[in-house]
Amino acid sequence: MVSVDTELVELNRSADLLQIRLNRPDSLNALVPEMINGLHDVFTQVSDEAGLGVLITGKGRVTSAGMDTEIVAGDYYEEYPELDDTLQEAYRLIETHPGPVAIAGKGALVGAAAIISLSCEFVVLGDDATFVIPEVKYGIAPQRAADQLLNLVGRKPAAELLLTGKEIDAQRARSLELATDVVPADTAEDRARELLTTVGENDAETVAELIGLLNRRGDDA
Repeated sequence: MVSVDTELVELNRSADLLQIRLNRPDSLNALVPEMINGLHDVFTQVSDEAGLGVLITGKGRVTSAGMDTEIVAGDYYEEYPELDDTLQEAYRLIETHPGPVAIAGKGALVGAAAIISLSCEFVVLGDDATFVIPEVKYGIAPQRAADQLLNLVGRKPAAELLLTGKEIDAQRARSLELATDVVPADTAEDRARELLTTVGENDAETVAELIGLLNRRGDDA
């Protein structure tokens, strides 16, 4: 049984699908340590479940406004080194999970939430959603975002996103291949779940092997 020691992360598990819902809607699901630790713990617990689909979403109108501004407003690396280590490990666990991971982007994917999406197999955005990695405005240089974006979209779009910290809309994200699909806002979760269900019809070990192949980089390919 998968469990998490916080009410800020809700879990709903079936045989072949785990739904993770961020539960801090009054703060637009801005991430605090309990939520990051929760995500880390959940993906650690399912790290050997080949083929298990995982859907990440958020309660309310916004999937996540990224890291809580009280955390990033100061000297983030100096004040929160352990939290950043946990976050980086959570990114890695999401990317290497041996089953498909989808995120449903409602309203906005900001900062850490946008970086999480870079590690997912499927990113479904509502047509009103925005995508932004504003870390540069807080004096933070997110190495993982730079590495992932360089691989996914190339140097110039990556530079635009990281150096300006400006948001882009769902259709622009789709054109850069940062989103799998753009759908009406109220259907984003359904579309993400549909993709996971389709993958779930295939052999779990083969799915896990393919995800491993997709995660290879450069000279490793």
